[in-house]
Amino acid sequence: MNNKKLFLVDAYTIIYRGYYANIKKPFFTSKGLNTSSILYFTYLLIKTLNEEKPSYMSVVFDTYQQTFRNKEYNKYKNNRKKTPKEILIGLPYIKEILKSFNIYFLDAKHGYEADDFIGTIAKQAEQKGYIVYIVSLDKDFFQLVTKNIKIYRIPFKGQPKTILGVNEVLEKFCIKNTKQVIDLLGMMGDSSDNIPGLPGIGKKHAKKFIKQYDNIENFLNSINDLPPGKIKKNLELNKELGLLSKKLATIVTDIPYISFKEENFYVQKPNWDAIKKIFLFLEFKKLLKPAYQYFINKT
Repeated sequence: MNNKKLFLVDAYTIIYRGYYANIKKPFFTSKGLNTSSILYFTYLLIKTLNEEKPSYMSVVFDTYQQTFRNKEYNKYKNNRKKTPKEILIGLPYIKEILKSFNIYFLDAKHGYEADDFIGTIAKQAEQKGYIVYIVSLDKDFFQLVTKNIKIYRIPFKGQPKTILGVNEVLEKFCIKNTKQVIDLLGMMGDSSDNIPGLPGIGKKHAKKFIKQYDNIENFLNSINDLPPGKIKKNLELNKELGLLSKKLATIVTDIPYISFKEENFYVQKPNWDAIKKIFLFLEFKKLLKPAYQYFINKT
C-alpha cells in the first residue's frame, strides 16, 4: 500500500463556496466579523485531516495579479465580479489557521495561477511515487488526472466526498484520455474564465467532434469535411480562437522555479496553543473539539 499521499488544496474553491453557500445567512462573530468563508474552510480542513490523515499537504492560493493568460487574451476572466470584501478580510485569518496547524501554503505569483502551481507540484510528486489528491471543484483539473493523480471533491450539503480517477473522468466527458479535457474546453469554451471557445460549438458538438477527430487541431484541419452551414462558416472565420482557447485552458505543469521539496509539504504536529487562540478569537468553539482530536492523534 502506498502511504505517500499528497493533498493539494485549491484554496479559493473552498473559500468561495463557503462564502456563497451562506450568503443569505452569514456567520458573524460578536464583534461583527463575517466568518462564513473562514468557518467553512476550517471545518473542511479539520475534517480532511481527521478522516484522510494526510502525511503531506499544501494549500495553494490564487493570485489577483495579471497572468500570462491575460497577455494572451485580454478578456480572460474579465467577466468576473470583484472579490467580495468579506473574503479578502478573511484571507489573513485562514492563513493564520494554516500556520497554527503547520500546513504549508503557497501563493501563486510571477504570472501563473494556482492551477499551474498545483499542476506543476502534482506532476513532480507523481514522479517521486506519490498518490496526489487535488482538492478542488474546478473542472480544469480533470486534464491532470492519471493513475496517480486524482480529484478529491469535497463533501457538500450532506453529500459524501467523491474521488475521481481516470475511469470516472473518461466516463464523465465521453473521451478516450484525460488530456482531451483540454480539447473539449478549447472547443466549447469556459464561461467562468471567459474562454471564448469556437462559436456555435457547445458541449454536445464538442464531445462529438473530439470523439471523431481526437483533438481540436485535427478537427480544425478537417473543416472542409463538414457540410455547408453556419457551423462551418463560423469555424472558417474563427480557427485561431479555438487554438487560443485550448492554450488558455491548458494547465502549466512545468513552472521552472517550483520544486517539490518533500520536507516542506510534510504535515507536522500542530501548535495547539496557536489553534486555541485563533479559534477563540473567531468564536469557533464547536471546532475546538475536532481540532483537539487531531492534535492528540498527531502527538
